[in-house]
Amino acid sequence: MIKTIKLSHEKPITDVKYNSAGDLLFTSAKDKVGPINVWWAENGERIGTYDGHKGAIYSIDVTHDSSLLISGSADNHAKMWEVETGKEITDYQHQNGVRWVAFSQGDDKFLTVTDQSMNVAPEIFIYKVYKDRKDQMKNNQSVQNIKVPLKLHKVHQALWGFHNETVITANSDGTIRIFSTERGKELQVVQAHTDNIMSIQYDKYRGTILTASKDGFGKLIDSRNFEIIKKYSTGRPLNSGAISPLMDHVILGGGEEADEVTRSAASSNQFKVKFYHSIFCDELGSVVGHFGPINCLAFNPNGRSFASGGEDGFVRLHYFDQSYLSRTDEIYNY
Repeated sequence: MIKTIKLSHEKPITDVKYNSAGDLLFTSAKDKVGPINVWWAENGERIGTYDGHKGAIYSIDVTHDSSLLISGSADNHAKMWEVETGKEITDYQHQNGVRWVAFSQGDDKFLTVTDQSMNVAPEIFIYKVYKDRKDQMKNNQSVQNIKVPLKLHKVHQALWGFHNETVITANSDGTIRIFSTERGKELQVVQAHTDNIMSIQYDKYRGTILTASKDGFGKLIDSRNFEIIKKYSTGRPLNSGAISPLMDHVILGGGEEADEVTRSAASSNQFKVKFYHSIFCDELGSVVGHFGPINCLAFNPNGRSFASGGEDGFVRLHYFDQSYLSRTDEIYNY
């Protein structure tokens, strides 16, 4: 059995992120007021908000020490926040909407990814993180720009590669593309899916990557050579996936878009979070709750709970009971 707590936004959820300690959960949505919230992960109590954007928030990320938060928005801005006080530190102006943001390993840099629009191609910007807040406020220009081929149309998400030497993107043409952060050049293209890759996440040890695609497949990929290791077939468009840090499990979620649901009279069963064995690829079960497509998923770093954010405007915190946690045959040895 799973205990669930429901957290409410006014509009569809766009991102959910736990801090490294697992005691805080940050959520973003398409709300016009209070679009970024922070909650106690243990009980779902809201602690505060980060207000300042004038458009939908697409992506958020937090440093390992939980001191800084970065956000990317449809209003063409990325912003850096002080987590404890909610104070805006720096604003980063872009030409297009900021689709994705991510701190580097070590938190000394962060990246932003812009949307494609008209004849302007997506672009990856890399910024330096300064220890002194005054230096951060004065230096809001990127230190590296990486041009992305226009034919991609959109980069949905991005990861930092090993030692921050590369950036790995999940793209609308079903490819994973690897770019050098030093030279700003494309190094490798992997045709992992036949449709949009909506989500790309590491496992706890960064040895594998889980993708989730509109083609209905989740795929486990070696993070060094980018070979596909495992495939998980769900039979529905996927928007997100996550790898358990405790069990040999992955979770996947998505569903038909709202207009498609109306035409097909699809039931809420398609909005389940599905569990798969990461090695044997068997479907182990599912969790219901959302009344629209699931947009984002994240495991708590302790592996004892996970968060799902949906098009219905709700974040659901799911807590595993002892019958799940007592499966010691599948718990990783630390």
